[in-house]
Amino acid sequence: MKKSLADISWNVSEEIYRADPAFSYSTLARFNREGFEGLQHLEDKVESPSLLFGSLVDTLLTDGEEAFNEKFLVAAFPHLPDSQEAIAKIIFNTYEGKPLGKITDAEILDICTENNFQMNWKPETRVKVIRQNCQIYYDLLRLSASKTLVDSATAEDARTCVEILKNNEATSWYFAENNPFDDIERLYQLKFMGNYEGIPIRCMADLLIVDHKNKTIIPCDLKTSYKPEYRFYRSFIEWNYWIQAQLYWYIIRQNLDNDPYFKDFKLLNYRFIVICNKTRTPLVWEYPDTQVLTSITLNTPKGEVELKNWRVLVKELDYYRKDAPEFPKYILKTEPNNINTWIQYNL
Repeated sequence: MKKSLADISWNVSEEIYRADPAFSYSTLARFNREGFEGLQHLEDKVESPSLLFGSLVDTLLTDGEEAFNEKFLVAAFPHLPDSQEAIAKIIFNTYEGKPLGKITDAEILDICTENNFQMNWKPETRVKVIRQNCQIYYDLLRLSASKTLVDSATAEDARTCVEILKNNEATSWYFAENNPFDDIERLYQLKFMGNYEGIPIRCMADLLIVDHKNKTIIPCDLKTSYKPEYRFYRSFIEWNYWIQAQLYWYIIRQNLDNDPYFKDFKLLNYRFIVICNKTRTPLVWEYPDTQVLTSITLNTPKGEVELKNWRVLVKELDYYRKDAPEFPKYILKTEPNNINTWIQYNL
């Protein structure tokens, strides 16, 4: 009897999922990039235009129009430089939506200074620019309440990318409507819990394509990029996507193995479906080392690049979370430390 993969997933809201303390790809990738110095900020929320655009495309494609309207408020407003938009958001959050006209010049200037906003300008110029340029945007932030504010041009670009993904010859099959007669099931945003040596880990897969007839599952992640699609391999290294592919594969495989129906299904290598808002020529990339158990060192024209396996990162981060040490692991507190060793393995 056919069974849906959704039946063995972790059926919780996205809010509950993101609040769970189990290690996720984003936490491990940030730890890999920032190391010991970034431990206090691993769970900080990160915002950027690229992340917002990715969320727009992802929500439209995987959750649909209703979910999009619940999550975002689309409005027309003058384009702002990213730096000014960021300051406006900080002021809004700091003063809990208090009208901009009731926030003093000194308070605005303090936030500009704390965030290094145009420090080469005169203080009165910085305040004037924020008041004049950001007023409409700030008022819309107040109107948006719990929703994320998005300008109409960006929302339209996201809709265009979604239509391209649904119709492009390289990607249309991945996002086709489920057909009850072909035994293929496409499932979006399924969440799973797992563990590694007793350490909780979690994942939320953008897309899982289940072929019940041939007993295969293709795990996929949708990526929007400001780089052309043919240069995704660079983003793969920059954003540590190998950690995502290997971690998600492991967690999903662990859940499959624990289910009588799915334990015999073959979980294939992770695939990344990539679209750039500038070039809009989507491509699919497969990671052949999805199932590798150890760290990998690649030889590139720019030298060696280590792809640290998530298993190593999970154990390191679990050590720091439990023991809260004063120094990085293996630093000697009372004995001399070997400079050459640390240069060789940690630069």
